[in-house]
Amino acid sequence: MKKTKYNLEFVNEGKPFEVTDWTVEKHEKAIALAIEYTKDKKNISDTVKENWLKYAIIYQTLIEIDETVELESVAKYFIHPENLVEFFNAVYYAGKKDIYFRQEEKPPKKKNCTSKKSSKTSMR
Repeated sequence: MKKTKYNLEFVNEGKPFEVTDWTVEKHEKAIALAIEYTKDKKNISDTVKENWLKYAIIYQTLIEIDETVELESVAKYFIHPENLVEFFNAVYYAGKKDIYFRQEEKPPKKKNCTSKKSSKTSMR
């Protein structure tokens, strides 16, 4: 499967790069980083906290490509919501494998063959 190359002017001196697979370890680091970054900020909304988690998730991948990247640079770069969502998805779903859950098909249940018409006439 061919990987997509990305260009971000503040990463890898603007040279193209591929995102690395997202892992549980990177996810845990991103959560810890987002909590640490937002814990001292007063009156911060849940939406802002969620965005900082997205920035931290993106940051965890970009720091592997270019160790000079800073979390604040990620937040400043992704100011348009669609760009943030698209690149977040590219990072978050990198390396994801499809998992299929299969259920055994059950035969259809037999229905009683009592029609409404026959039940009305029997009530009279």
